[in-house]
Amino acid sequence: MKTESLPVYFGFPFPRWFKGYSKDSLVRDLVAGITVAAVYVPQAMAYALLAGMPPITGLYTAFIATIVAALFGSSRFLGTGPVAMTCLLSASVLFSLHIQPQSDQWVAYMGLLALMVGIVRLLVGVFKLGFIVDLISNSVVIGFTAAGAIVIALSQFKHMLGYQVVSSTHIFTVLADMIKKIELTNPYTLVIGVGAYLIIWGAKRVNPYLPGALIAVFLTALVTYLFKLQGKGVAIVGEVPQGLPDPTLPPIDFQVMSQMWGGALVVAFFGLIEAVAIAKTLAIRTGDKWDPNQELIGQGLANIAVAFFKGFPAGGSFSRSSLNYALGAKSPLASIVTGALVGVTLFLLAPVFYYLPKATLAAVVLSAVINLIRPQDIIRLYKINKVDGVVGGLTFISVFFMDLWVAITLGVILSLGTFVYRTMYPRIVILSRDPESKTFVNVEKRELPECPQILYIRPNMSIYFGNAQYVYEYIVEKVRERLLKGPLKFVLIDMEAVNYTDATGSEALIRLIKAIRALGAEAAFANIGCDVYPLLENAGFGEVVKHELVFDSKGQSIVELFARIDHDYCREQCPYVVFKECLTVKEKELEEKKTA
Repeated sequence: MKTESLPVYFGFPFPRWFKGYSKDSLVRDLVAGITVAAVYVPQAMAYALLAGMPPITGLYTAFIATIVAALFGSSRFLGTGPVAMTCLLSASVLFSLHIQPQSDQWVAYMGLLALMVGIVRLLVGVFKLGFIVDLISNSVVIGFTAAGAIVIALSQFKHMLGYQVVSSTHIFTVLADMIKKIELTNPYTLVIGVGAYLIIWGAKRVNPYLPGALIAVFLTALVTYLFKLQGKGVAIVGEVPQGLPDPTLPPIDFQVMSQMWGGALVVAFFGLIEAVAIAKTLAIRTGDKWDPNQELIGQGLANIAVAFFKGFPAGGSFSRSSLNYALGAKSPLASIVTGALVGVTLFLLAPVFYYLPKATLAAVVLSAVINLIRPQDIIRLYKINKVDGVVGGLTFISVFFMDLWVAITLGVILSLGTFVYRTMYPRIVILSRDPESKTFVNVEKRELPECPQILYIRPNMSIYFGNAQYVYEYIVEKVRERLLKGPLKFVLIDMEAVNYTDATGSEALIRLIKAIRALGAEAAFANIGCDVYPLLENAGFGEVVKHELVFDSKGQSIVELFARIDHDYCREQCPYVVFKECLTVKEKELEEKKTA
C-alpha cells in the first residue's frame, strides 16, 4: 500500500476515479451505493437524536457530508456522515453550555461546532499534519469507546421506555434518574423498541446485507399508524420538512466559541482517528493508493458544508465503509450514489417518516453500538502492557464521572504523560566484551569484568530536555564509582542509540565532557549519528572534546583507546582479559617471564 499524494485536478481529486473505469465498475458502485443507502437513512436519523438534534437533521448531514467527503477525499470505501461516537462527543460539548437539546439554540450551536471541527480538519489536511492523530493512543481509544458505548446505550433507553430522562453524558446521573422514574415506562413504547431491535438483530442473522433497520422502520411506523399508538404515548418523529433548509451561517459567538474550542479539538481529532484508521485499513486490504492528507481535506470540507444546513459534526463510519468494501465498490462514486439516494429521501419521501416511533430509532442506535461495549479489550491491553491497560482503564472509568470530551482529553494526557515519564529515565548500559560471543554486552546482566581504565557506557535513548540531567548525573556517578576502583583513563560514550538531541541534551553532553575531565578522565565518543553530530557541533562539541577521541565504530574506539592506556598497569595489576588487545600486553609479559 502506498500513501503518497494522489493527483488532484483543479482542486478536485475525483477525475482520477474514471481512469480505467468500466461498465462493471459502474454496476458495483450502484449496488454498493443503493445497499448502503438502505442502511444509512434510518441510521442517520437515529444518530441525530444521539447528538440531541431533530431526526431530519441527520438526513441533512448524511446528504451533504457523504457527497462532499467523497468528492474531495481519496478512499473509495470511506463513508462519511453521522457517526455514533462523534455524535455523542458533540452532544457532550454542548451539554457544557447548558442548552436544551433539539432547541433552536442547540441546533445553531451544533452547526457552529461542525464549522469549528471542519476548519480544524481542513487545516490539518492542508498543512499535512495528519501525524497529530497518532498522539491519541490506541489504549485511550479502546477505553473511551467501551465506556462511550455504555453512555450511548443509556441515552437511548429514554426513547425505548417512553419517558424523559435528564440530558447528560454522565453515566451515574442518567442511570439514577432512569431508575427513579422506571414506573413511568410506557408499555407500548417498550414493545415497539424491543420489537424493532429484534427485527434488526434477526435480519443480521438471516443475511448481513439485509437492511434490517429499514425493515424495522417500515413495520413499526405501519403498526403505529394502524393502531394509533401515538395516542397511547408512543413518541413519533412527527412533521418532517421536505428538502434542505436555506443555507445559513452559524452564529459566530466568540464567547461561546472560546468555551467550545477544547471540545471541538477533541471531536475533530477523534473523528480523524476513525476516518484515517478506516481508510488505511481498507486500503491495505486492497493495495489501494491513498492520500491521508487529502482524506482529511475531504473530512474538513464536509463538516464545513453541513454547518450551513443545520447539520452536526460528521466522521468516517466503520460499518458503512465496511459495507462498501464487502460489496466491492470501485470508486467513491458509490458514496455519491448513497448521498444522492439520501437526498431523494429528503426531498421526496420525508413525510412518510411522520409515524416513525423514536423508539425504533433508539433500537437502530442500540443495535449499532452494543458490540462496542468491550471492557475485555482493556484487560487484553493490560496483559500485553500494564501501562497501556491502566491508561485504557482510567479513560474508561473517567467517562463515568466527567464530560466525554474531558475524559478523552484526560486519557490523552495520561498516555503522553506515561510515555514522557518513561523517557525521562532512559536505560543506560555499561558494556564489556563477552569472551564467548566476542561481542559487547551488558556488564550487569552477564556479570562480566570491566577494563579498569576504560568505562564503556551506552545511553539507550535520545537525549532531550526531559532526561538530559538524568543522563548527566548517572554517567558522572558511574565515573566517580570507577575512579574509586582503579586508574580510569577514558569514558567511552557509545551514541549508537542516540538518534536525536535537543539544545538541552547537547549542552548537557558538553557539561558532561567537562565534568569527566575535571574528575581526571577523558571523554571519548563512538557512533555519533550524522543527524546528531551537527547539533553537538552547534553547542560547541568540537571545542571541548579532542578530535582523536571521536570514533566511527566500537572496534576502532577500543583499538585506539587501548593504545593510549597504561600498559604497565595492565601487565602488573589488572587481573582481567577484557579486550583481545589485552592479550598482546599480557602475552608479552609471560614471554619475558619465561625468558628470565
